[in-house]
Amino acid sequence: MAEADLELCLSTALKLAREAGGMIKDAFKKKKNVMLKASPIDLVTETDEAVEKFLFSELRKVFPQHRYIGEESVAAGAKVDFTDAPTWIIDPVDGTMNFVHSFPFTCVSIGLTVNKEPVIGVIYNPILDHMYHARKGHGAFLNDEKITVSGETDLSKSLVIGEMGTSPIPEKRECVFENARILVGKAHGYRFLGSAALCMCLLAEGGADVYYTFGVYCWDVAAGCVICREAGGVVLDTAGGEFDLLSRRVLCASSPSLGQEVASLLHQYQPPRD
Repeated sequence: MAEADLELCLSTALKLAREAGGMIKDAFKKKKNVMLKASPIDLVTETDEAVEKFLFSELRKVFPQHRYIGEESVAAGAKVDFTDAPTWIIDPVDGTMNFVHSFPFTCVSIGLTVNKEPVIGVIYNPILDHMYHARKGHGAFLNDEKITVSGETDLSKSLVIGEMGTSPIPEKRECVFENARILVGKAHGYRFLGSAALCMCLLAEGGADVYYTFGVYCWDVAAGCVICREAGGVVLDTAGGEFDLLSRRVLCASSPSLGQEVASLLHQYQPPRD
């Protein structure tokens, strides 16, 4: 895509993220109508559905030839049709469990891929008014101030963000607990926060040094991948190889050596692909 087209994509995404964020903020303290998807911990609310419908509708007005992948559309039966065409990949409310409990670590995530590569990422937490954005080759920003990763290389001095979900899959639970056990003993500190998109942003702004997770989807990480890389971070597969957007696992780090060290320690788990 031409530079002018990408700039239009970014400016449109920023505008719509703020409007979608307003929808999330309006519903944040109100009683939610919560529905279950695949399991008792896989939740969807009316806000998830309304935000995705709004974003797709508005984006299609500007970019009718582009393709679209959204969490709630896929949950309703749409297939993940990932091609080289410009594709918007959207999580309307990342951190739905947090949103349901009014825990202020939730966001809208809007990513754009071209030739299957993430090139634009916009992530907005309307509760804290944190707007992250990045375009490939142009740096990463928080509320229009440039951000960079910490550059930390020593795991013993690193703050690690992992996962501590309550997956019903025994193999996944064992992986989660084993990795926490390993890294709690080696890292400076260990956290789990419930939103993949915002965890990637925290790493991008230097607030953490490692983030890893198994079981995410492309809409959780498409935007964060751009933001993290443009801030100087590395985005890898959890085993240390090349990141695959559809693999449902990701490892981000503030330096290549730190990423490879953590990858060598992780107990691996492979969810079904997107």
